[in-house]
Amino acid sequence: MKYTTQIMLLFVLMAAASCKNMRFAQGESLKPKNERVLMKKLLENSVSAEWLAAKAKISYDDEYGGETFSANIRLRKDSVIWMNFKKFSIEGARVLLTPDSIFVIDRINNQYLAKPFEYAQKEYSLPVGFHGLQAMLLGNPVFFSKETEAGVDSARYTLAQKTENLNATYWLESPEMLLRRFLIDDFRNKRTMDVFSSDYRELDGKQQFSYVRSFNLKSPDLGKMSVTVEFSKIEVNVPQEMKFEIPSGYERVN
Repeated sequence: MKYTTQIMLLFVLMAAASCKNMRFAQGESLKPKNERVLMKKLLENSVSAEWLAAKAKISYDDEYGGETFSANIRLRKDSVIWMNFKKFSIEGARVLLTPDSIFVIDRINNQYLAKPFEYAQKEYSLPVGFHGLQAMLLGNPVFFSKETEAGVDSARYTLAQKTENLNATYWLESPEMLLRRFLIDDFRNKRTMDVFSSDYRELDGKQQFSYVRSFNLKSPDLGKMSVTVEFSKIEVNVPQEMKFEIPSGYERVN
């Protein structure tokens, strides 16, 4: 299942590529805004879609090496995420995620996986669940907390939030207040996930969607991982077919 493990890490971990060339913009100091104003802007700029379909180029790296794949991604809000992954136009794996389950077809090894979603969270030290992954695919904030503090970092506004288990910081770029970066610190489990968003374009005539995402995840168990996702051919609010049939003769992997 080595191939399948790499595939799962691509999207289930959503870990980010090197951010050396992604510097904060330098400019004049911003006038501070309170957390209510920034939170309102953050929510207003969140992408809303009942359905989403996209193609993507994915580059993955960890301490063992790297790979580049193409992918088709389909999402139905709060219900299902469907993905297939190809190399040289040949499908290597197909993934189906629901709020409580994960299914993977490994076409390279004629195997399949069927597990509770908690399996992926435990196996790959995921700091987010299904709805967190859905938010990340849309480019939205992963979670909110009542304990919020506003600030300014270079030429961007920040929102820092805390819970008993997690700290999160969001960077919003003026004047549009688009989400350019968010950092999640799972301090109890010593895991961090840093996400950078760029190449915003108008989607369906009103929403702004980030076509390039860089992710960086660190954990004691898995070390450092990086993924760059470049989206293309985005379609929203159009029902999508999500075929997922396990071929006869495939071996189930525990």
